[in-house]
Amino acid sequence: MRTVKLEHNDDTVLDPADPQLVMRGSLLLDGHECGGWEQRRDGTWIARLSASGETVVAASRNQLIERLTLISL
Repeated sequence: MRTVKLEHNDDTVLDPADPQLVMRGSLLLDGHECGGWEQRRDGTWIARLSASGETVVAASRNQLIERLTLISL
């Protein structure tokens, strides 16, 4: 099974023009940086894969991690 790590970036990288953004960070799959993730004020968690351009949307952090374990690179 793939290992997924959502690394939290410093809050100073948040875009003040996007008030819906709560947190964001780097996405690591099997120890390799593969994109980014963000948490929105509506509770949505989003991951964007840099290589494929694929976007994964989930209702919670745990659900996002679970879905990312199934992604093929």
